Amino acid sequence: MSTAVSTTTDSGTTKDCTALASQCATNSSPPINGTGLESDDRQLCTVHPDWCTETGVHDAHNGARHIVMGNDGRELLDARLLDFSGSHPVIGLSETDTDAAEARVKATEFRKFAAELEILADKVDAITGREQPCEPERAVCPDGISFCTGDPADHEDPNEHFHHGPFTAMGTHRPYAGRHGDGIMAFQLSQVNDEAPGLDFVAGGDWPTLSLGEVDELISDMSVHLTKLRAARTQIAGVVSGRTSETAATPGRAWAYDDRYGTRHTVTCPSWCTTDHTDDMDGTRHPADVHHQLYGAVAFAEYTEGYEDYKSWQLLGAHLAMSPDSTASPAYRVPHVLVEVAADLYTRPMDPDQLAEFIEAVAGQLEELRAMHPRLTAARAEWTARTDTTTNAEAA
Repeated sequence: MSTAVSTTTDSGTTKDCTALASQCATNSSPPINGTGLESDDRQLCTVHPDWCTETGVHDAHNGARHIVMGNDGRELLDARLLDFSGSHPVIGLSETDTDAAEARVKATEFRKFAAELEILADKVDAITGREQPCEPERAVCPDGISFCTGDPADHEDPNEHFHHGPFTAMGTHRPYAGRHGDGIMAFQLSQVNDEAPGLDFVAGGDWPTLSLGEVDELISDMSVHLTKLRAARTQIAGVVSGRTSETAATPGRAWAYDDRYGTRHTVTCPSWCTTDHTDDMDGTRHPADVHHQLYGAVAFAEYTEGYEDYKSWQLLGAHLAMSPDSTASPAYRVPHVLVEVAADLYTRPMDPDQLAEFIEAVAGQLEELRAMHPRLTAARAEWTARTDTTTNAEAA
């Protein structure tokens, strides 16, 4: 398959220049000396010696190609530095000319895509694991700890039980992990007897020298690993919340109330409900107004509707909820999550797949914010340099 070389014309349009590249290569052929050998075929590029791979006399400057190959042997994506003007290099991304700012935006999208691809791989592994009949069932923790894998070795001592969650590591079987075949930066939820649960985090490991490709792999793996680490943090928060609300969140907690019509109702809370239902027992409630809820941690950010008048605003607060007798929608009658995106602004009730999509949308926007941070840093440095230059000039 021939690879098209892209170039930008004076009008700013992009066109396929495979033939032009061939013509440039022909026109830039070095002179032949009297011995019949090319005299300067190994001379490095004098315009872009740090990246141009062309030698001898040439007008078209081409950098090394970075290629992602598909499983079928065909190219999925390629990128390289190009310069046909001798003064304005661009990044040839597939068949599109891309400047530095555009490339950074695409790099952010690629990292998000890589993270999503890893998540898809995890789902395939999970499905494949469930479909294998020979896979032994996971042991059940004898103490009923929800995250515990139930490893018999952790529970053989009658006086001290260890509870460990699944082992999660980064870079499993990657070359950069060195001798750590099971990966690096591993973590797992951990608890001893009835103590507060925590996260065992193994940050040690070798210090390998990474190639450029391995650095790209590490960046991709770190993005996925951070997502899993956040999920572990959420799991710990849920376990700790359950422990601190032990009275309110007891499996099978049953209570009764009379509604506004005098009808008697018996309610059994789900295991995760932390709602204090005292107010539901005052005889004024409609059954649709009885909710089971578990609130997550709340974050705050400042906002303003006018200059210098900043207020603290609740941001991205989520809670697990269920209203068994809801008249609004069937979606409220089953466990769901509502996210208070900002104060008094809620999402629709979301099922697990919808919540996953919402998380990915927020994660993508977070990547955009992260990409903006170095731009702000550079802009402030530029502004500071100009301010100092102006101040020094005025002082002189």
